[in-house]
Amino acid sequence: MASDREAMWRECVLLGRCVLPLVDEEPWRRARRHETFRERGFDVERSEPLFATLATLAMHAAAADTVAAGSPSGVETLHAIPVRTVAQAAVSKRDYELLAGLPNHLFDDAEEKDVTALRLLAYGADAGSRWLFHLSRELHRALVTLTEKSSAPSPTCGDLRQWANRAGLLP
Repeated sequence: MASDREAMWRECVLLGRCVLPLVDEEPWRRARRHETFRERGFDVERSEPLFATLATLAMHAAAADTVAAGSPSGVETLHAIPVRTVAQAAVSKRDYELLAGLPNHLFDDAEEKDVTALRLLAYGADAGSRWLFHLSRELHRALVTLTEKSSAPSPTCGDLRQWANRAGLLP
């Protein structure tokens, strides 16, 4: 049985992978994002998995802050976090803060590869940190877009899970 911390990480991974498909329910958004990536010289096929992993890290960082403030460690705590809080974490947290507190065992090989790539970008040369900077801005924009599309006054990560479930994005 997974610990609360592992369960929360897995939920962050699942939800992080759903952000782009939820935003892309309006197809023009995907085309515009791809155009923006290409204009900046970023490989689209490599950027999108890194985007999902960055979303995972931002959710996990927001959850870690909530737990540090006294909330219990668990999926329910993650589900109560407003999506705007995750969006803010994406742009306000330093790279090393997003990477802090990773579990010992990651979800799968693809996730491990993407976390390693983000580490290299965070601690690498200027081009890597520029890529990470733009990915974090795109993540912020995507999460704000999802909150603005919602009829809920302050949608949470639990709402994000419900949207992903309705869209058939979760296992």
